[in-house]
Formats: sequence, C-alpha cells, structure tokens
Amino acid sequence: MSQDIRAMLGGVAQGDMQALGDLYDQLSARIFNYARTITQSREMAEDVTHDVFLQINRCAARVAKAADPVAYMMAATRNRCYDLLRFGKRESPLDDSFDAGVETPGFDGPIFEDAFAALPANQREAVFLHLVCGFTHKEAAKIQNAPLVTVKWRYGKALKQLRAYFTENETEGNRNESL
Repeated sequence: MSQDIRAMLGGVAQGDMQALGDLYDQLSARIFNYARTITQSREMAEDVTHDVFLQINRCAARVAKAADPVAYMMAATRNRCYDLLRFGKRESPLDDSFDAGVETPGFDGPIFEDAFAALPANQREAVFLHLVCGFTHKEAAKIQNAPLVTVKWRYGKALKQLRAYFTENETEGNRNESL
C-alpha cells in the first residue's frame, strides 16, 4: 500500500488531480474518522480532512519522501485537530455516528460509540490508531508525539475501561432480560 500511496503522491506533486482524487478516495474516511475521534465534532472533522488534503496537495513531494506517508498524514491530521481545538473553535459533540465509509468491522453501533466516547481523548486516539488504522504502538507513538511506553499505557488503560464498560452493560442487559 505504501508504494501505491507514494505513486499517488508523486502524481499529486506533478499536478495530477486524478492522483489527488484517488488519494482522497483511499484515505479520506480514515483521516475523517481520526479527526472525529479527536474533535468529537463532524463539522470540525470535515474541516480538518479538507485542510489536510489541501496541505497534501501543496507538499506532496515532501510527504512522499516521509518514511511512512500515511503516518505523516495522520500526524498532520492530529496536529490540525489540536490547532483547531487550541484556538477555541471547539463545538459541542454531535450524536451522529462515525462515517460509515470506513471499514471498522466490529466497531459500530451505539454501545461502541458510547463506550468509545467515554474514553479520554488521548486513549481514544491510541485505540483508534492501533485497532482501526492498524498502526503499531511505535507508529502510534510517533503520530501522537508521545513516548512509546505512554502510548502503550494509554492503550492498555483504554482497553481495561472498555472491557469494564462492556461487562457492565452486558450484566445490565442480562438483568433486564430476566425481568
């Protein structure tokens, strides 16, 4: 996949709008959902996604030279999200679900969204980057600009909290069924 991404970025660097469209088709849902994970706002995630692709269009040659172009784009997404949040443009979270266009097997439905939303932002990021995007903890640490041990701790803590959430909801569901 990395070679395909590099080839598309090469095309974008030469002004090929079709290559930019192909890159957008391949990565926009992932970038949008990562931005949504951080901002918890559909509108801000859409803005971030567009900003990131504008940045990619301007700097495609530099992005193509990165060790991992997808990780570079995810780091750009994270940075843009925190820039927006830092400058007070945070909007209230929306109740709508994550974009259905991204492949997230087993991570859909209201119970997962509720459990995921209950996590602190940095733990949500760690889970999203590792489980949904498939990055290693080392890659996630690079994207989050945090020590590897910190990202592993966040991930472990998040899994523990998710496990407790699902266990509690399963127990409540069993109690409701017996009534």
